[in-house]
Amino acid sequence: METQFFRANTLEEALSLLHQYQGDLLVVNGGTDAVLSITGKKVSPKAILQVSGLPGFHDIAAVDGCLRIGGGVTYNEMLASPLLSGYHGLQAAISHLASPAIRALGTAAGNICTAAPAADAAAMLYALEAELCLESAGGKRRVALRDFYMPDRSYATVRRPDELLTAIEVPLLRDGDGTGYCRLSRRKAQDIGKLLVGVYCSFHDGKVTHAFISLGAVNASLVHAQTLEEMLIGKTAAEAVACCRDTYPVEAKLRESYFKTYKQDVICPAVSRAVAMAAAAAKGESSW
Repeated sequence: METQFFRANTLEEALSLLHQYQGDLLVVNGGTDAVLSITGKKVSPKAILQVSGLPGFHDIAAVDGCLRIGGGVTYNEMLASPLLSGYHGLQAAISHLASPAIRALGTAAGNICTAAPAADAAAMLYALEAELCLESAGGKRRVALRDFYMPDRSYATVRRPDELLTAIEVPLLRDGDGTGYCRLSRRKAQDIGKLLVGVYCSFHDGKVTHAFISLGAVNASLVHAQTLEEMLIGKTAAEAVACCRDTYPVEAKLRESYFKTYKQDVICPAVSRAVAMAAAAAKGESSW
């Protein structure tokens, strides 16, 4: 049977189609992952729904103490937005991602929903404690990004077949907040990262008051290095960097792979580099 193609003009139309097809419909935003899935015969949907043209889907705005990124915002739009210019870790993650052509079409929402274990934008948004706005014909719900992925499973999320990710929300940065990102790969571009580290830190009177660390490409899904975060509280920037350099994050239970030994050797330096970047950003210094 021939695959149907729809281009939704309104959110209501998109949600109605999602409800109608109940999982037999492939949502396409930028389409960079979807094309590979279709051509690789990983999926064979009854219908394809293009949602990038939905009203408001390309908006980035400060709303109620958070920054709201529309579901259709591309990576290039994120890089160009003055509202995101202070998120140095996120800017670094996007700038290292794929290629200029992919960044012109690809979206953070698509990156999140694909749920790959080595997803640059998702790894940094995870560290930023992002919340996702999911909508269906039956209503709306919010899910923290750290709860969105299925534990120990790649490419699996809690998003229901009739739901659409309409927006991503991250906290507005305050004085003393900083973000950092470190990506290790064989090439600077057009390569899947072998290790991703996202960091979000808050400092007061020169000491860490809050920290969130995410790790990508170490396990089946993104990892929250909570034990290491707790060790950083109360430390100066220099002490926090030294602690990360000397302390292996216990949550990073590396899966078997050709690169396992390499990742074990570089994970501590990578985390300390991302923390150093976040500390510099918290002081108003750009380090990427």
